Amino acid sequence: MKKYWKVTATIIITVLSFGIFYMNVAMSAEHFPELVIQTKTGDKEEIRDIVLEGSYTDISSNNYLSSRFKLTADGSEYNNRSFLSEIIGQPDTRIKELQEEYRSFMRGKIPSETFFTENSEFLAYARADYKIDSLRSSDFTFEVSVLNKSNNSTNSFTIQVPVSEELDHIYVEEVQMIEEELHIITQNSMRNGHDYTNENHIYTVDLKEQKISEHETILQVASGHDDIQVDSHLIRRSASGAAEQLLLVKSEYEIIEDVESHRLEQLNKELISYNLVTKEKEEINLPDTLNLEENEIRFFDGSSVYFVNKEGHVTPYNLAEEQTGEAFDLQLSFEPDQQPPMITVKDEKLYAVNVSNTAQNNPGIVVADVQTGDTLYDGEIVLKGDSSESAGDYELYIYEIVVR
Repeated sequence: MKKYWKVTATIIITVLSFGIFYMNVAMSAEHFPELVIQTKTGDKEEIRDIVLEGSYTDISSNNYLSSRFKLTADGSEYNNRSFLSEIIGQPDTRIKELQEEYRSFMRGKIPSETFFTENSEFLAYARADYKIDSLRSSDFTFEVSVLNKSNNSTNSFTIQVPVSEELDHIYVEEVQMIEEELHIITQNSMRNGHDYTNENHIYTVDLKEQKISEHETILQVASGHDDIQVDSHLIRRSASGAAEQLLLVKSEYEIIEDVESHRLEQLNKELISYNLVTKEKEEINLPDTLNLEENEIRFFDGSSVYFVNKEGHVTPYNLAEEQTGEAFDLQLSFEPDQQPPMITVKDEKLYAVNVSNTAQNNPGIVVADVQTGDTLYDGEIVLKGDSSESAGDYELYIYEIVVR
C-alpha cells in the first residue's frame, strides 16, 4: 500500500482544492452587488429587449478581481463561476441563444460571434485553423459548416487556405452569406523573407463544390518604419442579417518616445468601403465636419455610419446618398478622457451606454430615434438598495450591448 500513498495524497489535495475553490466562489458570490437600470425619463419598455454584458470590479478590496455580469430591464445576473467556466469563459448572449436553438449544429464550435452569420434560411460558421511547429505556423485551413434551416441538413467541410506558404497568421474577422455564397473576411499577417505586411482578405466559398472560388486582398498595410505604426480594422456592425458593404479604417500613427513610456500621435485615417457583390473598393471622402480625428465610428448598420465624439454628439452618414443625417446629442454624462459611448442601432432606434464608469459616476443608458434625434428613454445603471450601502469603491465596464 505504501507505493500508492503519493497517488492517494494527490487525490485528497485535488478534492480539497476543488472544495476550497467552490467555497470561495460561494462566499464571494454573496457580495456581488445587484445592478438595476433606473429610469430617469421615458418608457421602460424601450429597454425591454436590451442585454448589457460587462464586468464589475471591487477595487476597495485591493484584489481587483472582475466578475462578469449580464444586465437587463429585470436586473443583473452574474455568470455561474464554475471551475470549467473560469477556464473557458461564458458565451456571449447571441451565442448562448444559438446554442439553445441549434444545439446539435453548435456542438464543438468555438463560441465566438465573429465566426457565425445567420439569415432566414441558413446559419453558417467558419474559422481558420493551423498547425504550429518549432519554427512557424503552417497548414492553414478553413473549417466551414452551414446549416440549412428548411430541412435541418448540415454541410461541413475543411478547405486549404490559398497561398498559405506566405502566411504567418490568419484571423477571421467576419463571416457573411449573400446569395448563397459564403464570404470569409480575414486579417492576415503575410511574410516575405524578413518583411511582414498586414492584409485584409476576402475568401468566397462555393458551398456546393466545397472549394474557394475567389480570393482577393482588399487592403494591404506595410509594417511601417521604426517610428510609424499602421493598422486597419473592420467597423463593428450588427451581427444579424447580411450587409453587402464592408467598412474598414486604415490608421497611421507616429510613435512618440517620452522619458518613461511612449505614446501614439495620429497622422492620418482613411475610411474604405468594399462591396461584396460588385467587388468594388473605394475610399470614402467624408465632409470636414466628420473628420476622423475628432469623431469615432461606433457603428455601421449596412447603409449608415454613426459617428460619435467624446461629448456624445451623434452624426449619421448615409453612404449611398453621401449625406449626413440629423445630428443629435445623447443625454449622457462624461468624465474627462472617457471613451465615446458604445452604441447599436436596430429598427430605427439607437441604443447607447457609457463604456467605463466608477462608483462616483453611474453609467448612463439612452434610447434615441435615429430619424428625429428625440430621446425615447434616459436611465442609469445603479446599485440596488442594500447593495449601494455595502459597496465600496468599484468600477463597471460595459463591453457589449445586444438588442434581442
